[in-house]
Amino acid sequence: MENIVTALMWVVGIGLIPYAMAVLMPSWRWLLGVTLVVGGLLSALWIQDWLYPSNSAIGLLPGHIITAAFAAGVAIRALTLVLAQSGLALRYVVLICLGGFAVVTMILLQPAAWHEWDTRPPSEACSSATFRVKVANAEFAIPVSPVFTIYRANPDTAHDDADYLASNAGLRTFCGLSENGKQSVKATNISLRFGGYDMYAPAICAGPVPDAAKSYCATDKSARRANIDSLDFPLQIYVFAPDETTLAHFGGSRSTYEDLVNARSRANGPVFITAETLTPDRHPLTFACSENGDGYWCKTAYAWSDGVFLQHEFRSGRLDVAARGSRVDAEARKFLLALRTRHQ
Repeated sequence: MENIVTALMWVVGIGLIPYAMAVLMPSWRWLLGVTLVVGGLLSALWIQDWLYPSNSAIGLLPGHIITAAFAAGVAIRALTLVLAQSGLALRYVVLICLGGFAVVTMILLQPAAWHEWDTRPPSEACSSATFRVKVANAEFAIPVSPVFTIYRANPDTAHDDADYLASNAGLRTFCGLSENGKQSVKATNISLRFGGYDMYAPAICAGPVPDAAKSYCATDKSARRANIDSLDFPLQIYVFAPDETTLAHFGGSRSTYEDLVNARSRANGPVFITAETLTPDRHPLTFACSENGDGYWCKTAYAWSDGVFLQHEFRSGRLDVAARGSRVDAEARKFLLALRTRHQ
């Protein structure tokens, strides 16, 4: 509601004058003159804004309000001049002019009203739900947390539908699909973005901490007091069915080990580093790394369990990728196993 009130103040404060400037014109000649002068000025400002957006002479929101209000005022005044020539009483002309501004105001408020409606908070049942999400043959119990994005295959399009639990709209949509967690939902990919390595606690640790995240959040809190790079946990995790999703949408790989085997030497290609640890598909745990400041940004991907593939990404110093990556991988799998509704 606060956004609508603010938008109303903008519309009335900025739009009333250009609207009144048009509807108060006493004749066709005056209306034509003010249309040419004000309309020409607004056109010149919009052209300048289009050509030189960095040196905009008119703000986007004020410009839209002024332009829409003035155009509506010209149209309303033209209508009332025609009706006045047909004998319409002055009081009705005044009412049409006032009603015209009310209509313009409602039209301009529509985006703010829609935003208010779209971002309304979900119900309590939705906010406290735990979702059962199935990827390939594995089912996960996903708590309501902004770190999760659920991708569902849409047979009517070439893309996946993404439900961002970080947004009220995405959360409400997923609650509707799952009947507030009562029904299992089929997904092609579950994305977890933790966003650590900064001064703020990850979103999953900011409120009531799910059981699966308690160990991680405790470690994150401890590392934040010391060296955040000591946090052995991924920044990003993807749990996906590779044959049901488009890997290019998230820079995914079926197997970084296979990427290494099939790699062609090129100057700007990734640096591959292997650890002594074996992945569940019995290949060496392999990291594909790229330059990141004085260290590396690395990812690993492999076939994990029940048709599910796992990819996770982390940052590391140049000399400890293998050792640190092995610890990160172990923590990632531990975290995900805690989310499984049933696992071996």
